Amino acid sequence: MPRFLLGLIQLNSSFDLDSNLNKCEKFIEEAAAQGAKLIGLPENFPFLGSEKEKLERSREIGSKTKSLLSSISKKLNVSILAGGFPTPSGNGKVYNTSILYGADGEEKFEYHKIHLFDTDPGDGVEYRESRSVESGQNIPEVYKSPELGNVSSVICYDLRFPELFRELVNKGADMIFVPSAFTKITGQAHWEILLRARAIENQCFIFAPAQTGTHLNGRETYGHSLVINPWGEILADAKEGEKLLISEIDPEEIQNVRKKIPALKHRKL
Repeated sequence: MPRFLLGLIQLNSSFDLDSNLNKCEKFIEEAAAQGAKLIGLPENFPFLGSEKEKLERSREIGSKTKSLLSSISKKLNVSILAGGFPTPSGNGKVYNTSILYGADGEEKFEYHKIHLFDTDPGDGVEYRESRSVESGQNIPEVYKSPELGNVSSVICYDLRFPELFRELVNKGADMIFVPSAFTKITGQAHWEILLRARAIENQCFIFAPAQTGTHLNGRETYGHSLVINPWGEILADAKEGEKLLISEIDPEEIQNVRKKIPALKHRKL
């Protein structure tokens, strides 16, 4: 399988849906102009505001987001991972939803975040994602693309649950997105370590587009969108600030690493 260019978009999203989507569109166009064939957006990319407004506007957010990404992926002939946005769950809450759009503009899979961020990490903000978000019940699908490889996605807090990644590898995934809005305090402590661990133990590529900077009510996200190869090496780091990160991906690295250390074949459990 030939090499290709990956684009990860690092954002500082706000409560302004139209402004966020316009920004995403410009970054996607820039990535496509540079030759990227697979482009990833972070969690909360179209909207990062209050829980109340998220619930009230979930249909509008979901509709506008899906319409834009379906249209632009087809127009630019690129695949786009929509990293995480609210869609109605039907019970008064929303799902935190990730969708992969193919270069034909069609949905290749839709995933609802399983593990919800109900924590008090120590930054002065109480996080209770389950107040407004319904937990997904299904393991993410794997899109087996002839041009790109076997692509799947988790969302943010899912990163801390290695059994989910192993399930994806069992289903054939060799490139896993981790779109995130990691808090600054947990990002400084755990972001790189966990992402590299997931890449090493599953011998797969990890693509992690992230939110960055200060948001509503003083919430801070870590940034440092990363591209990590199956050997656990960091191929690219966006550090801080809004930007586009371009990285060359060589799918042959997957089998090369799995041949060097056939750990996946040695599993006993």
